[in-house]
Amino acid sequence: MATNKYFINYNSRYEQSLLEDIVIESIKIHGFDIYYLPRELNSQPNIFGDDPISSFNQHFIVEMFLQTVDGFEGDGDYISKFGLEIRDSATFAVSKTRFQNITGKFRPMEGDILYFPLTKKFFEIKFVEHENPFYQLGKNYVYTLKVELFQYSEEEFNTNLEDIDSAIDTREYTKTLVLGATGGSGNFAQGSIVYSFDNGATFGSLTAADSNAEVVNYQGSNLTIRNPVGEWRVSNASRNTYVVSSDNQFYAKINSKIDKVDSLTANDNDILESKSLEFLDFSEQNPFGE
Repeated sequence: MATNKYFINYNSRYEQSLLEDIVIESIKIHGFDIYYLPRELNSQPNIFGDDPISSFNQHFIVEMFLQTVDGFEGDGDYISKFGLEIRDSATFAVSKTRFQNITGKFRPMEGDILYFPLTKKFFEIKFVEHENPFYQLGKNYVYTLKVELFQYSEEEFNTNLEDIDSAIDTREYTKTLVLGATGGSGNFAQGSIVYSFDNGATFGSLTAADSNAEVVNYQGSNLTIRNPVGEWRVSNASRNTYVVSSDNQFYAKINSKIDKVDSLTANDNDILESKSLEFLDFSEQNPFGE
């Protein structure tokens, strides 16, 4: 027996348009302005499809509704064998039409980032559900985004938004140096490259520098650098180490002697290896035989 032809429940274009307008209006009233950051793959391998150097260079402000109004879901904050872990998750709903009109993209993609200004947290999209609620009046109107707290892994953020870019800068491998007297003219501008000379020189060929890094922040006597390579300390009491700007116009003496940054060997796990030798016998070639 066929359905009643006098009741049009699933293909009424006018009713669908009305319901979609109500959904968009409700999200605008009760939702939040969320920054949507699409992930760009720069060097995608052919085997596993994962990009180790992906970047985020665009941002779009899209209104979304936070469905978990009682707070974040997930495991929350707890201490595991790896230390303190924060595993917050949430569910956002975004209008399909509004998302496509603002971003020019068909749908949000897994791996993209949402920045929630209210809590100043970054969330990574883990799954995009497009059939919930299920075909109201024969059509779906929203994307339901399952997101988890973003775990930074050396991605590049160049969105030209200070709140986002500076927040990510603090998650990268940074180091703060204590500087002494300055000389020359200029400053250590944010985003510029600085070099260090461990022979007392305050200028010279930058190719002969002992180390280099990008400036994250320079305030007072503190210089915060990102992705430092080499040694950034006074290695000998009789010698001075200077930080020099990329144009050789400004320099400052490093006063801190307590830290050593050497990213070339920082991942060699020398400490773990030396400690493991105290209780592990690596001379055993066949641990499962006699």
